[in-house]
Amino acid sequence: MAPPIEEFLPAQLGQKLQYTTSGKLRKNPVELEKCKLMEMVQYMCDVSNRNDPNAVVVCQPVVRLFRRCANGLTVETTAWEDLND
Repeated sequence: MAPPIEEFLPAQLGQKLQYTTSGKLRKNPVELEKCKLMEMVQYMCDVSNRNDPNAVVVCQPVVRLFRRCANGLTVETTAWEDLND
């Protein structure tokens, strides 16, 4: 499991990415707007009426957005993209 990280507002994402996970300032600044936008669809599923022998699995799509930068950094930007529309 990944170690816990501090919570921050989506508007602070660009600022937070300027530092590595060890807290060092990145040599090349990250400009999220210039990174390639990518999308991934995941599904959140639940079983309806678990005690019913005819229970069905109901799934809902969850769209997640990412930015992949030239330096290999990939970061989820779903909430950040909503701020920058």
